[in-house]
Amino acid sequence: MFARAAVQGASADAEPWLRPHLAALEAAVLAGFRFVHPRKVDSLLAVQGFRIRDSAIDMFIAHSAFDAVAARVRVEEMRFEGPSPALWERRGAVADVVMELVALPPHGAPNAPKLARARSLDLLWVPGNAMS
Repeated sequence: MFARAAVQGASADAEPWLRPHLAALEAAVLAGFRFVHPRKVDSLLAVQGFRIRDSAIDMFIAHSAFDAVAARVRVEEMRFEGPSPALWERRGAVADVVMELVALPPHGAPNAPKLARARSLDLLWVPGNAMS
């Protein structure tokens, strides 16, 4: 609840160009994503969201409003030593990438992505305790 209120409050006060990106983050909160905020000595490096549902992990990382990466990976194929084979992946603006990820049908549904690519984007990292 706090995350939703924080995003909504930020969206209302934000510059107009930033509002669609904050709305995408709000949609991720409403869709059940959890968040990690990698930091480097008092500065935020990125916003990272992930959700485990229906034997898949949906994840994204946003370094800026226009630099986001998202993917869906089967839980059993998740690797922590290198890139995992992705069922779906995108790179672009937060407003586009996160909204596309949130809109994906649940893993296993008839229209959900099924064919894993040999290698996913190297830019995603999943917290070690996300799988527990």
